[in-house]
Amino acid sequence: MTDFTQIPGLLDITATHSDDFSFSLDFDIDLTGYSFSAKVITAASNTPISMTVDNIDLTNGKINISLNASAMSKLAVTPTTHHWYLDWSVPVPGSIPPATTTRRVLAGTFTVINYP
Repeated sequence: MTDFTQIPGLLDITATHSDDFSFSLDFDIDLTGYSFSAKVITAASNTPISMTVDNIDLTNGKINISLNASAMSKLAVTPTTHHWYLDWSVPVPGSIPPATTTRRVLAGTFTVINYP
């Protein structure tokens, strides 16, 4: 018997409070037709803060994820560890009516620190 696990890849992030924050990902697969959702879940109130996902080059699997300084300033520091995730949705080939499958592909901690 074969074991199968479908869990998101782990990607822990550390960022500076009140800075603009951005990073690029390269999945090395064609992401044409995919849509994305990324959020940071705050530690104190469990409130989601949406991250911006920009399609850089979907044919070559490249996206960019960011939070501007205003959104970063909403995340508590001491340092504080929040959680984050990236979901993607992909059309199901041949489905009538059209349908999508959503999967959480990356997740991890989002630690915010304050540098003087």
